[in-house]
Amino acid sequence: MKIPFKSIIEFIYSHRKTLLLMIAVALITLLLHSLVSIWLERRDNFHILSVGTIHALYVEVYGGDIKEVNGQKIIDWGIVYPGSLVNRTFNVVSKSNIEATLIIKAVNWTLYNSENKTVRGPSDHIEYLNLLSPESNMTVLKPDETIRVTLYLNVTNSAEFINLVIRNNVTSFRFDIRIFLSGSV
Repeated sequence: MKIPFKSIIEFIYSHRKTLLLMIAVALITLLLHSLVSIWLERRDNFHILSVGTIHALYVEVYGGDIKEVNGQKIIDWGIVYPGSLVNRTFNVVSKSNIEATLIIKAVNWTLYNSENKTVRGPSDHIEYLNLLSPESNMTVLKPDETIRVTLYLNVTNSAEFINLVIRNNVTSFRFDIRIFLSGSV
């Protein structure tokens, strides 16, 4: 079915006020969102430095976004903001003699304030930060098989988390990433 060009022009002309209003609302919303984002970015309490230390068993991890600092392999998640989703990619190779299941877990989440002291939450565990399980989690790897893994760090933008960050002057967090083969020898 062809729509004549003239019909489109007539539609736009007859609904021009509504279309202009829709465009104006969209532009104002975009501008407001941008201004709030810039304001939050410039506030010291709304961005958080983050690092994940990797602990590997029966696998070797390398390449991509992995860095080595003082003999430890880490993933620097950079500066994250409430509501952000950040990803990092690297390689995993099986060092097992048999097929085994790849397990990736994030543990030991710790928030730090501007004095580098641990911040204790109400339950002392962080439900506001989440390392989303990658598609490669629970993959069966053959001996010496290499796969590419992408991890996703999800930072909530809940009011409780933002209040926790502001109230405690949270400036950074760390956690451990355990990567291992289950049932490996």
